[in-house]
Amino acid sequence: MRPEALTRAQALERLSAFLPRAGSAYARERNIDPGPEETGHVSRLSPYVRHRLIGEWELARAAEKAHGAAASKFIDEVCWRAYWRGYLEMRPAIWARYMDYLLSDEAETARSGETYRAAIEGRTGIDAFDVWVSELIATGYLHNHARMSFASIWVHTLRLPWQLGAAFFLEHLLDGDEAANTLSWRWVAGLHTPGKVYLASTEAIATCSAGRFRPTGLARNPAPVVIEPPPPVVTLPTAQPAPRAPSVLLVTSEDLGADGFRLAEQPIVGVAALVTGKAPVAAATASVAQTLAQQIGTEVRLFSSRAELESALRSFGTRTLLTSRLPVGLTRAELNAVLNDTGEPIHLFERTRLWDAVAWPAAARGFFAFRPVILHLMALTDPGGFQGRP
Repeated sequence: MRPEALTRAQALERLSAFLPRAGSAYARERNIDPGPEETGHVSRLSPYVRHRLIGEWELARAAEKAHGAAASKFIDEVCWRAYWRGYLEMRPAIWARYMDYLLSDEAETARSGETYRAAIEGRTGIDAFDVWVSELIATGYLHNHARMSFASIWVHTLRLPWQLGAAFFLEHLLDGDEAANTLSWRWVAGLHTPGKVYLASTEAIATCSAGRFRPTGLARNPAPVVIEPPPPVVTLPTAQPAPRAPSVLLVTSEDLGADGFRLAEQPIVGVAALVTGKAPVAAATASVAQTLAQQIGTEVRLFSSRAELESALRSFGTRTLLTSRLPVGLTRAELNAVLNDTGEPIHLFERTRLWDAVAWPAAARGFFAFRPVILHLMALTDPGGFQGRP
């Protein structure tokens, strides 16, 4: 079952338990999914990394320290998240198109069909797929290879829109990352890398599920690809100067502190937390905000609406918010909706962690072209620090 809450202590404990397997064992066995009741061959740290209760740099450096060069595959996989994030940050039109489709008549028609209902209720009769639906809903997690095969069956065998599958994943995954999720589904469908699709096979699923599944009737030919115009590539914003005015530290589920917010660097007069989304994530956000407020010696205010945020800012006596960089996705959209509501302007300052500041601009092309920057990331003195310190 999915956890009631997520904590940094849990993340550190899980990392410590996994580290002995982060070297050659991980490279050899990471694609094998023995099932939700087994420890398996992967770290299952993704929900903690997704919400930055632990930083990618912490995982990568711990693995390198424990295994040296043998940890390269694990480090690569950790860095995929930074690559996907950077790729989408420079192509926000991909996210906008995806969200527009979800509101379209075509999407509504697909949702009303029996194939879609059977898929999300696990009634397709396809071995593995229906079990994965139940596992996803119950635990908020699926092994990466199961995700790939699930998406392939959804798109190529069931012939359902990839966008609805991506939305189904985001609804349930505790580690649901808008960039990795959207771009991975596009890759399976044949949109991310032109001319390439991922077509699941009976043999691959049998091997990677450790013999638990052997589905039949899978598509042998990919679904037709609807070609899209290339998305425009935008320039990433430069570092913002740190605000001089007293600020309210804004905590969101995009960054729950990793190895610190560097609180001594800014005059923080209060803590506000945008609390939305899945219950374990909302609980983690509220808990982190409460802990930070206690450390600073101030109060914490939770909000999900403009009125609640206005009340918090009045109590703190400032209209300046300071937060970690909010990437393209649902949290940014939710916050923008609050900030853009009518009323006196609220000043938002975003600080980018050095890990992201180095990684994201390098994601202009494919992951192969991105890989050289991993050495730079690993050499950073303080990868969890913030760009443009005061």
